[in-house]
Amino acid sequence: MNGWDWEGPSAGDFNTIDSLAESSTMISLSRRRFLQGASAMPLAAWLSSNAFAQSTTLTRYDIATPQGLDMLTTYANAMRIMLTRPETDPTSWLWQWYTHFVSGATTKAAEQARIFGTAVTPQSMLANEMWNTCQSHAGQNTNHFLPWHRMFVFFFEQIIREVSGRPDFTLPYWDYTSADPLKRGILPLQFRLPNDPVFNVLYRSNRTTLANTGQRIDKTQPTDQMDISATMACAAYSTVGTVLGFCRSVDSNIHGRIHVLVGTASNMGAVPYAARDPLFWVHHSTIDRMWASWNQNYAGVNPVSTWGNTQFVFADRLGQRVTGRLKDFFSTSVLGYQYDSLIAPPPPPPPPPEQPAQQAPKKKKTLTTVQRVAALMASTPERVASSVKMAELGATNTRVSVERLAAAKQVSPVLGLVPATAPQRTYLVLKNLHTWKQPEVLYHVYLGPAKGNALNKNTYVGAINFFDAEFHDHGGKGANLDTALGENFFSFDVTDLLRRYERSGAVARDALQVTFVPGGKPRAGAGSMVASIELVRQ
Repeated sequence: MNGWDWEGPSAGDFNTIDSLAESSTMISLSRRRFLQGASAMPLAAWLSSNAFAQSTTLTRYDIATPQGLDMLTTYANAMRIMLTRPETDPTSWLWQWYTHFVSGATTKAAEQARIFGTAVTPQSMLANEMWNTCQSHAGQNTNHFLPWHRMFVFFFEQIIREVSGRPDFTLPYWDYTSADPLKRGILPLQFRLPNDPVFNVLYRSNRTTLANTGQRIDKTQPTDQMDISATMACAAYSTVGTVLGFCRSVDSNIHGRIHVLVGTASNMGAVPYAARDPLFWVHHSTIDRMWASWNQNYAGVNPVSTWGNTQFVFADRLGQRVTGRLKDFFSTSVLGYQYDSLIAPPPPPPPPPEQPAQQAPKKKKTLTTVQRVAALMASTPERVASSVKMAELGATNTRVSVERLAAAKQVSPVLGLVPATAPQRTYLVLKNLHTWKQPEVLYHVYLGPAKGNALNKNTYVGAINFFDAEFHDHGGKGANLDTALGENFFSFDVTDLLRRYERSGAVARDALQVTFVPGGKPRAGAGSMVASIELVRQ
């Protein structure tokens, strides 16, 4: 049949199969098997019949450990092989890159035509299902980000095991948030060796200079950009109102910051090129470790929601088509791997100084994670102030005033601040970010009085990036920017910052000033903008 060998799958391998011939068949070509039309196979069944056999839970290691270095060596050697494989092979490097997103110099349709021609084949159909499916950089549900990338990395890891012949291979992680100053924010040496016979394949010249010279990638930024304490302290997985959930906080903050601080618009710094760099994979192994840490050490609870049934198509270690539901990837233990260590929760605050019994303050009741999420879900965001114009960012500082809304109650000398006894917090919310080209820098945000707003640690709010704010067409969205960009915002808790103003005697009842400062020299003509700036109580 035109060179194809048809094999029937063993009974019970799949729930249902809808092949090209509308029968239960498996296609074999050039020792690679491509399964067409398989519906969602239970993950346990797939693991037992298709995953690289393993009898015990495997461990992913820090690159800086001897075990991590061993795994990185295997990774480099396997990558060298994958780079030589035909572009039509789902286990090739290009195919894995394109699963995230095709090259920004072309389009998915053009690349399919170039590689597969006009003939419809199992491979071309598989490519159509897999390519450009990264979540969630183009208007998809933002909750997809963590489980989709876990799926992506999981199947990639399986391919490395097959290519290398090492069933014990695990993808190491780059521990850029380590407290060790020799590791924090510093690119591992093995990614900086263009002349090394083993590790030269991991080198990319179009990363940032700080990254490729072994300096802290946030060296020129005003604050420590490796700090993830606020993200790890998130109560809920999903965003509630204007309060970022853990998934969106990871995605917008440390995830995007690493991409921008390491890469340029032709590499890690832009979605269409990010997965071409081998650094992408160890970065996302780290992101996955954060999620596992939040689940275990921070008592973070994954949601029960219909979006978890969303299916995606990947290629397994043999190039077979396999589908998976997002919710099947909520637990690493089910998938057969763990991490050598997890990110420990911060130590409890020191006890207050001893006071006479009659003056001892009442202890604040500590809420459980479930109680914190329930309280958050019951809260209603209240818009207090808003900007009257968008912020158009460039190479110099940009200042925008946020002014009190007429309907907003003023309960403090400082705009937006809630009473100390109130359960609400105040958030600076930056919505509808967009850029026409990646600016290749972070922008740092300061909040202060409308006059005399000093830019220092006392007025510093946080950093934003535009990694997730460039238009990318996943197919079917055309040029509709509203739907293609989707939910794109940053939310910063500024309660304590505003409280400092109140204690200092500052009066700013009707307006505050937001200042955006570029953390370097932005790319000319990027056209980066923040369309909406608000103060919200929730």
